[in-house]
Amino acid sequence: MKVSVIIPTYNRERDLRELFENLLVQTYKPVEVIIVDDTPGNEIDNLCREYRQKFNELNINLVYLRNPRERSAAIARNIGVERAQGDILLFLDSDVILFNNYIEEIIKVFKEKPHALCVQGYIVNIGIKKDKLDFLRDIFNRIFHSYYRYPKDSCKLFEYPSSLSKVIECEWLSGANFTCKREVFNELKFDENLKKYSYMEDVLFSHMLYKRYPGRLFITPYAKCIHKASPKDYEDKEELKKQMQEYRKYVLMKLFGSRGILLYYWQNIGIMLLNLISSIKRAKTSIKVRI
Repeated sequence: MKVSVIIPTYNRERDLRELFENLLVQTYKPVEVIIVDDTPGNEIDNLCREYRQKFNELNINLVYLRNPRERSAAIARNIGVERAQGDILLFLDSDVILFNNYIEEIIKVFKEKPHALCVQGYIVNIGIKKDKLDFLRDIFNRIFHSYYRYPKDSCKLFEYPSSLSKVIECEWLSGANFTCKREVFNELKFDENLKKYSYMEDVLFSHMLYKRYPGRLFITPYAKCIHKASPKDYEDKEELKKQMQEYRKYVLMKLFGSRGILLYYWQNIGIMLLNLISSIKRAKTSIKVRI
């Protein structure tokens, strides 16, 4: 199976350099790595020029494309799809670190499960609980149908397994790392109404696919990666928060119609309660420090 790697990026030169090094040492080599750049300067282009020979030595074509349209991770992914030559398309965020056998383990699932349309690897650092508030946050998110980490071997919508012992079916795919067969894009693309960071575009794309083809999306614990979740370069964080709210409402409506609106407001109640609890905890901590 020929694998094309598609990486949308925006101001992530340092992260992308590290990811390039990961891709060069993969035990199963892709045929090409496609960078779709939303960065206004030439830093990413220069980085690709620096690494092109290293990829060529391994018979990997490193392709640099500048997004000629509006800044959007969703648009960038679609541009990458149009350019890709592979049978399997691997989508990566530029701030992930892949274990050396990541692609090899993904391909194993496609071979063992010929009916699979998409396979995602397992983000090993996402299941680490930090404190009691983090544990409480998971409980609240489960009650209010927001994102939470399920104890083990389950990956339904809004869930992510805190531990994974085997290959299982899933209802959505994390945009940080997932693969799809090329044929998927004959009938479905990433929603280009979602701009810039394109919040929840991965949920919208993958759960729509799941609803059409249940039982054909998988997650494997053997294709491991780390998602650094590097700080994002935004001009206006308040604008980002507003955009995330709008996009969450849009995605839920697209997926569930009028029920999506009810779910959106139900989630908002949970978010407000969590924010209140967090504020109370910070206030108590501040008082203890002063004492």
